[in-house]
Amino acid sequence: MGTRWESYSQALLAQHVPEWKRLVIDGRRNWVSTGFIDRVVHADADYVVHVDEDCFVQSRTGLLALIDAFERDKSLVAAGVPDGGHYYREHNPAALNLFFVVFRMDALRKAWEHKAQWPAARFQPEYGAEVMRQHPALDESRIKWAEAAEPYYGLFWTLMAAGGRFLYLGENLKRSRWSTQVLFAGQPIAEHLWYLRNWFSDEVMTGHDCANVERYRQFQAELLKRPGSDLRFRGSVARMNLRRLLRRTLT
Repeated sequence: MGTRWESYSQALLAQHVPEWKRLVIDGRRNWVSTGFIDRVVHADADYVVHVDEDCFVQSRTGLLALIDAFERDKSLVAAGVPDGGHYYREHNPAALNLFFVVFRMDALRKAWEHKAQWPAARFQPEYGAEVMRQHPALDESRIKWAEAAEPYYGLFWTLMAAGGRFLYLGENLKRSRWSTQVLFAGQPIAEHLWYLRNWFSDEVMTGHDCANVERYRQFQAELLKRPGSDLRFRGSVARMNLRRLLRRTLT
């Protein structure tokens, strides 16, 4: 969407994994949730990490450990937070929420070749066994197994039908600003703030006790106080912001 938060998200990625190639997908026009795939599927890479602009990677060590898990287990084709069974999502937990997902590139390429069949792909009961094995404490009152809640679910069912397995990451609700911490091996590796379209709003969403704009401002203030948020980091944020503004002006 090209909000100011893209600048922080990108600057954090540049700080933690400077050797990785980053690609910003302009989603202001004709956006579809899987539209990023055709921009990356032919890249010379083993993995692609899809990160929403209101998702902020916080740990190089955790991110590299996650990639190492893929290296050690070749059956893994994707990793992310289940799309049901927790505070923010009440859909099918066998699918992943796209705000932060790691894909194995060769599996994604094969699935992309069959994208025309994604709408016909269906959830199978056996797909749910693995997520419940990995996370037996998911809230069953917030699960709708057969629900086709998102148009990108067909991608996940296609990956599973081909024999791929998912690594279901943990999540923790950070109540001070009602965000989701993404956990791997019990450690936070990213934070997702949600409701990006209304980040500037004074509205207090149902279930929250502070306005959206306050949630985002709290995150910004905390981020800029962290030890790694020195002048170099602030300069990176400024450069990312300039690129964002130029893109909005020229396109």
